[in-house]
Amino acid sequence: MERAADVMKSPGGESSPIVVLPHPQRGFDAESLLRSLMQNVPGAIYRCAMDGIWKMQRVSEEIESISGYPASDFVNASKRTLVSVTHPDDREAVDAQINAAIASHQPYALEFRVIHADGGVRWVLERGVKTIDRDGAEWLDGIIFDITKRRATEELRLQRETEAARIAELEASRTRIIEAGDAARRRIERDLHDGAQQRLIVASLHLAAAERAAHRGGGAGDHLKSAREELEAGIVELRALARGIHPSVLTLRGLGPALRALCDHSALTVDLHDDLGQRLDPAVEAALYYTVSEALTNVSRYSGASSAVVHLSRRNDTVEVEISDDGCGGADLTKGSGLRGLQDRLGAVGGKLELHSPAGGGTVLRAQVPLG
Repeated sequence: MERAADVMKSPGGESSPIVVLPHPQRGFDAESLLRSLMQNVPGAIYRCAMDGIWKMQRVSEEIESISGYPASDFVNASKRTLVSVTHPDDREAVDAQINAAIASHQPYALEFRVIHADGGVRWVLERGVKTIDRDGAEWLDGIIFDITKRRATEELRLQRETEAARIAELEASRTRIIEAGDAARRRIERDLHDGAQQRLIVASLHLAAAERAAHRGGGAGDHLKSAREELEAGIVELRALARGIHPSVLTLRGLGPALRALCDHSALTVDLHDDLGQRLDPAVEAALYYTVSEALTNVSRYSGASSAVVHLSRRNDTVEVEISDDGCGGADLTKGSGLRGLQDRLGAVGGKLELHSPAGGGTVLRAQVPLG
């Protein structure tokens, strides 16, 4: 066997991460020590030829616990190679990284998957380096560790962190929804007090005056006429307020007709393309309706657009509403409470909101909600 001090150096002189063995003339049996390492190190130590399949010249028995196949299957590629047990989706990347390390005379450390003999998938960490023996032959020396448990632990931790972040966002979203609901209730209370309620009070006063006039035998016609006018005006205001809470057309006929009515009453020209042709869950219809309503309000108030387009469609198992305009752009999901409120409303039904609004380039707002 060649001196270990020779084979653990690359042509450029870089040190390998593998243990450098003393020269056997100094009192050590390098071959025995190597066999001892191969039997005791918790990993598969190997030497591969520098060919296209990395044919193994030798490999420790630990390869069987990793791959499920005995070491004899791999020696001289008698039955299989390390490439053949590497997960098909990882082979190209692994090969490219090893070749890049060899070309730069650097050791490498890779994590990839292998297909076990039982059909399961194992994660491995492979460390290796190009070496040259005393005869000038080039080899690939390295060691493979089974890190399946470590990867499983890391994935579980990542899943828990992701779930914790999702729960935190849901809690924050729920808080914002509650706050928005409280604000909406206060607005409705104010609108009722300042609008329809005042109309009804005035109508009541006119009716009282008409009643007194009737008792006196005088004319009550003017008071009754005024009362009727106030009542009619109050009814109109209540209907308008009710439409703002939840339009009846949305309940009775669905999202498409409700959006048609919304677009027809918009302050700017809106072209609606309704390719949905079906009713949705009421919560989904409401979320998408108010997304369009808020979007068109923003377009009218802030964008300076002359027109907008609303496109309602279904893509596989997802319903999508896209609102685009020819305005000034520059909208931002992180600014203002309106769009953030829409994100919360859509999030409550499993949906998401996307915004593309370059300055001077118009705005595209897209809401997507999974069906079922």
